[in-house]
Amino acid sequence: MIRLVRVVVLVVIWVALWGDPSPANLLSGLALAVAIVVLFDTWRSAPVVVRPLRAAHFAVHFAFKLVEASLVVARTVVSPRDRVHTGIVEVPLRGCSDALVTLIADAVSLTPGTLTLEVRRDPQALFVHALDLRDVEQVEADVRRLEVLAIRAFGSEEALAGVETDDSTWRRGRPR
Repeated sequence: MIRLVRVVVLVVIWVALWGDPSPANLLSGLALAVAIVVLFDTWRSAPVVVRPLRAAHFAVHFAFKLVEASLVVARTVVSPRDRVHTGIVEVPLRGCSDALVTLIADAVSLTPGTLTLEVRRDPQALFVHALDLRDVEQVEADVRRLEVLAIRAFGSEEALAGVETDDSTWRRGRPR
């Protein structure tokens, strides 16, 4: 049923982009939508749960990080130093559905001074570019904190149980 909804949405977008609901546009949109859903439908089905208080905590944390990162980027831009310390950090993730990985990757990319370059599925990891990289462990800890807050706010019961019981095994962003 979900695939059918995706096909219908893609056909509607296709026809809207063409601006003419002709039979040729409908059939070509249907063929393209079916091909896209069959070939590229790799979503892992996982229930998305919304816990309002935890979601608010996630939003407040994210807003604070936006302000903090904006100040760091502004300082970096206006400082007279010639050297900027950039780098790419691999941050392992665990127990995340595709929706949560997308949320975490987007939150990292929306934060000034950081950008998600790549998302790896197996094993799950984000590759994050940091503009002001002075401490790799700090970048890993920031993304890990964002992951934990996202799982607590929107994660499945299994992912939530994994965060609650196994949080102590993560050191420097890697399982021990």
